[in-house]
Amino acid sequence: MDVSVVIPVLNRKALMRHTLECIRRSSIWPVRILAVDNGSTDGTLEMLESYAASCPQLTVLQEPERNAAAARNLGLSHVSSEWVYFFDSDDEFTELPCHWDTSSDLIAIPVTQKVNGHASVRRYKPVNDPAVHITNSMLNTPSMIFRTSWLKEIGGWNSSCTIWDDWELGARALMASPRMQWIEGKSFHLINVHDDSITGPSFKSRYRKQLDTLKIVSYEAAQCPSPVRDRCLKALLLRTFILSGKLLDEGDRKAAQECHRFISETFPGKPDGYRLGRFLEWFTSMGARGAWQIALRSIK
Repeated sequence: MDVSVVIPVLNRKALMRHTLECIRRSSIWPVRILAVDNGSTDGTLEMLESYAASCPQLTVLQEPERNAAAARNLGLSHVSSEWVYFFDSDDEFTELPCHWDTSSDLIAIPVTQKVNGHASVRRYKPVNDPAVHITNSMLNTPSMIFRTSWLKEIGGWNSSCTIWDDWELGARALMASPRMQWIEGKSFHLINVHDDSITGPSFKSRYRKQLDTLKIVSYEAAQCPSPVRDRCLKALLLRTFILSGKLLDEGDRKAAQECHRFISETFPGKPDGYRLGRFLEWFTSMGARGAWQIALRSIK
């Protein structure tokens, strides 16, 4: 299994030793690990350098720009293996599949997400449709194993995305029509969602960055040929209305108004999906769950 593991790290001194030991206990060991310090101030860098002194498989890099995508790209630039795998330093590495289709460009694997002590496997629809991913975020950082050369070919990570960078990469990757394998069943990784994670504790604490990423993906979708373009733009419209509903549910009407401003600028008039979007906004603002499932059915 010719794979390298890239981990961006920012102020995770208390966690990184455990993360590294998890990898060393797994069946993929020995494997090359590239830990990219992203400007830590808590002694993380020194701990990594000390660990690397007795672990030649670990390479420690430094990316001064505090940006997870930039850190991942620096790690990617040092990868020479056929395959590359990314995850975050506050997640728990468990395993990777023992076998996958070596003719693929992108391998999707199930992961478990743990929120407030409750763990559940993130399910996805195994379809190579970027509009489906735009709607329900079926691909995230630890659920993607890339052929290194192919990921570099499509541009790696977009460092303009300071949040949802994995969602953007998943959408862009599917727009590029990869040779893809979907592995279903067993979960291979644990994502920890907490207040200090990139995911964040609320939508209103991150919505401006989320809108920036939505804008980037809307531009990328507009470059696709029809009907992929139309499906992706409808999915983006519905996702933005759902985000507005989340913000209203959290009591931030001004933030919801910014979502509407983005909608009017990006989707002029009342395009296909507008009325459904307004319903999903209201539905979500009432605290109801499952809006993305309704949206998904509408773009099939």
